[in-house]
Amino acid sequence: MKWIEQLKNYIGRWQLAREVKTKRIKRKLIPFSQVEHIGIVYNAALKDDELLVSKYAQALRNEGKRVFMLGYVDLKQLPHTKKFMLNSEFFWREKLNGINLPIKGKIGQFLELEFDVLMSIYREPLLPMQAVAAYSNAKYRVGPHLEYGLDFFDLMVDTGTEKGLPFLIEQLDFYLRNIK
Repeated sequence: MKWIEQLKNYIGRWQLAREVKTKRIKRKLIPFSQVEHIGIVYNAALKDDELLVSKYAQALRNEGKRVFMLGYVDLKQLPHTKKFMLNSEFFWREKLNGINLPIKGKIGQFLELEFDVLMSIYREPLLPMQAVAAYSNAKYRVGPHLEYGLDFFDLMVDTGTEKGLPFLIEQLDFYLRNIK
């Protein structure tokens, strides 16, 4: 069964790469002090990671930023513990097509919003989350240094041997605040 998922992901990555090449959106890096609207894509399967990302999003909101979060749960059904809120949504396997790409009309409003910055805060190269970054209307997309990531991000942050999510958040935040 694992090889079937690998095949679906291979075909999905190929299809996504074709879509990305035909979709030309003019990207623009805005100084962080002028950023108003931030989108965050994260892996909502791990409670500790979800809590960490939520705390970071709240810190950004406390600075006056509008933050909208989209969490991915790699399950067939959304667990009852996950609650939709005004500024956050979830998507799960039921919202994917046969080659593990999100069905744009089933993701909710996230793909329709125009963010100044889209932050991909996750460590594993899961195709559905990478596809959300590729489909996004964000002016600038940042994320971790991942295999196949160049097609989906305008800036990739390499954290070296440090693989923890707190360090990734710290580095993404640092680079966004210091690039002028």
